[in-house]
Amino acid sequence: YLAQVGYILEAVSNHEVVLRFNIVEHHKVAIGSITIIGNNYFSDHELISKLIMQPLTRSPKFKAMTSFQSVLQERDQHVLGLHYKNAGFINVNIAEPEVLLTQNRREVHITYRIEEGEQFDVGSVSVSGDVEKSDRLFSADELKAGLTLGAGELFRLNRFHADVDSLMRKYNDRGYAYASVDPRTNIDAKNRRVHVDYHISKGTKVYFGKIDIVGNSKTRDNVIRRELNVHEGELFNGTNLMRSKSNVQRLGFFDAVRILRQQDREKKDIIHLRVEVEERSTGQIQAAAIFTPVGGASRSGWAGQGRYDEKNQLGKGWSTNLTGRWSGANNFSLDLGFNNPRVYDSHWTFGTSFFHMRESKRYVEDEFLDETRQGSTVSVGRRIYEHVIGTLSYRLQNVAVDTDAYVLSKFRDWGVSSSLMLSLARNATNDYLEPTAGSTVSLFQVVAGGELLRGDHRYLESGFDFSYYYPIDFSASYRTHIRVHGLASIIYPFGKTPVPFTQRYRLGGFQDLRGFPYWSVGPKFNVMRSPADNPVELNYGGNRKVMLQLEYFIPLIQEARAKALLFADIGRVYQEQDSLSLDGFRADVGFGLRLITPIAPLRFEWAYPIENGKLGDVEFIFYLGF
Repeated sequence: YLAQVGYILEAVSNHEVVLRFNIVEHHKVAIGSITIIGNNYFSDHELISKLIMQPLTRSPKFKAMTSFQSVLQERDQHVLGLHYKNAGFINVNIAEPEVLLTQNRREVHITYRIEEGEQFDVGSVSVSGDVEKSDRLFSADELKAGLTLGAGELFRLNRFHADVDSLMRKYNDRGYAYASVDPRTNIDAKNRRVHVDYHISKGTKVYFGKIDIVGNSKTRDNVIRRELNVHEGELFNGTNLMRSKSNVQRLGFFDAVRILRQQDREKKDIIHLRVEVEERSTGQIQAAAIFTPVGGASRSGWAGQGRYDEKNQLGKGWSTNLTGRWSGANNFSLDLGFNNPRVYDSHWTFGTSFFHMRESKRYVEDEFLDETRQGSTVSVGRRIYEHVIGTLSYRLQNVAVDTDAYVLSKFRDWGVSSSLMLSLARNATNDYLEPTAGSTVSLFQVVAGGELLRGDHRYLESGFDFSYYYPIDFSASYRTHIRVHGLASIIYPFGKTPVPFTQRYRLGGFQDLRGFPYWSVGPKFNVMRSPADNPVELNYGGNRKVMLQLEYFIPLIQEARAKALLFADIGRVYQEQDSLSLDGFRADVGFGLRLITPIAPLRFEWAYPIENGKLGDVEFIFYLGF
């Protein structure tokens, strides 16, 4: 905005005045065009694509701004210079941009004038200083082996800075917190080469002193301390210190985590740490309505739910939940769960859950199968390596299936199900509760029944699940992110017993293909409703499924943790005789809103199935929880 701001002082008394600001905003100023003069090595297109401010006459990139801001103009000038210096142009000169405002004061035209200069290569690379002394930690060859700049290559400024940081980390990780690397360059203009010498002063060894934790009014100290990779009295280690901060932030219990260093006043070889945290709400009590689209495999439409969920029970890092749902006499559930991710602050995990549910599902038109399940699960796991955890879970449940329909009575799967699941999971996200960067990967194998586990159901199931979070930062305080989620699994007989009908795969509903009614996607064929009736279509389900989701989250009100959502889903269920192919996939697109309130996480979504290349009727989803 080319805003005009004025003020007026109005005397109220001899000792008091009223200050009034008068603001005239005028119109927003857009970027009409960007012209670059003097560039030979890079094209106009490549240079303009690096800028945050983009002209309206171009198709702007995803993070581009099309309105003029003087602060961003300075940033863009700096970015152009870095882009050249990262390509060896050490003497590039980017003149102050010329900004011309149009007569109607609605647009600006920006001109950048560039003097590229010549490209320079790397001449010699050497290290000096403490590396030449008898008590050296590393030899010159050891230090040079990890450098990215090599003789004869282009002198790239970003690699030059990365090498300085790399050398600093080597010494920091050996206890030398005050080590310094002075990069000295000798420019040979005649041969267009830059000779580099990294002069190293390692200083003295430093140890960690006291580690104080502040700001944790709820979370206990040991929950934070057990995530730290550094301990009192240990030799200083810079890498472990950075990992400690990431580990505490990843818990999801805090809005902010800071680790401050303070040198001891008397002992210069001691550094004290102050871990400052800002806690966030981790518990919720919910009582609200849920809407599940009618017309799929469930009778339910509107339903009620009550839920108590706490991710940091008693400040010990325990996760507990109690959930009850009701949507009629034939659709209700009760779940109780507990998980301790660090038993006695060790790397062992323990969890258990109890459940009782009854659900009425539709597999053929106007015919329902009532399924009741009750049982419990016990899980024991251990961290194997960094973010990788192996878990062994045992589930025992009783399954009762009932129906008055002749055709569904042929698929009753009652009895006791005893199963064991082995999973291997890696969670490398930046926040366990609300991730915006990183990834999760899990593999699992389920064995149900058999000589050891017994039970009435026998089958095997193998699967793979992953999520990838890609952050897109518009500023230091505003982050959007993309989530890519996919899964693939197969269920197959264990011995000669076929896979239970109710365990076969079907897609559709708020958890996978959101544009389709619940459990409506799967292999179907015609069966007789009764011996004297006409054939009807039965969703028999498949033995393999593949699903992929793409979601883009946009914060709306960051203080309220409200986000808008754009999404697309695609998936398919295969039956035994189907070959793996890309034909027959079902897809949908849509948008939604996610809110994390003191009462409950709220999820509103509008999904449109894609049928024959066109958008179908909308499926509306309202759900508590994510």
